[in-house]
Amino acid sequence: SSGINAEYGDDLTMSTDGTAYIVTTIALLGGVLAFYYFYIYNNPDEPVEEEEPEEESYTAVEPRDFTLEELRPYDGTDGKPVCIAVNHIVYDVTKGKNFYGPGGPYAMLAGRDGSRALAKMSLDESDVKDEWDDLEDLTPFQRDSLSEWEMKFQTRYTELGKLLKTREKEE
Repeated sequence: SSGINAEYGDDLTMSTDGTAYIVTTIALLGGVLAFYYFYIYNNPDEPVEEEEPEEESYTAVEPRDFTLEELRPYDGTDGKPVCIAVNHIVYDVTKGKNFYGPGGPYAMLAGRDGSRALAKMSLDESDVKDEWDDLEDLTPFQRDSLSEWEMKFQTRYTELGKLLKTREKEE
């Protein structure tokens, strides 16, 4: 046999000077960096904090405990703040209202307990309960997911208080 096959054998993909190795390594590194940038760094499932727009005036919510009924009005409509309960802790998420306020991708969670929906990574209305949810039936994977969401909320938003099953009547 003559020509290129005689010089390099049947494997045309491997050159003797290592060029193919270097090109492959660079291509793989580029792919990893592109994956990191598009899927980790710019993950659309995670709210990205944007620069603060001009200060929109809203009355900050006073820290306190809430029942589900008391939490419900904080859905961002009519200029009201946006609050969400995650793992029985209530957060003021108004600075993320593009995500959680009216018209946002997570608007169904506004003024409600979003724990089950976040744990299940679900935007199904049936996963957002209007009654107390003890979350006892979550799988270990869902509990881990909920813990991760809780950590994100703790670092990004203001914790207001606990989500109460019922409010004790003062006599």
